[in-house]
Amino acid sequence: MHTGAAYRQVLLAGAEYAVAREAARIVGAEVAHTRQRVRALRRLWIPRLEEALARINLALEESEHEDAVRRRWAAGRRGRRR
Repeated sequence: MHTGAAYRQVLLAGAEYAVAREAARIVGAEVAHTRQRVRALRRLWIPRLEEALARINLALEESEHEDAVRRRWAAGRRGRRR
């Protein structure tokens, strides 16, 4: 009877170990994949997006400046008509 109980415990421990080892493997693979994605974000995507943002901000500032010049020009023309 002791031998059967010990055998069951050994089988259960072996199964639990196999499950834990596979879970650790899966988590390790996911960590490696996540690190790779983070590196790609830092090296490629973030710089590209920052450059695009800078270009858009510059274009917006230029557009706002042009609009302000047009408004001043239009206000000056209206003032001369009177």
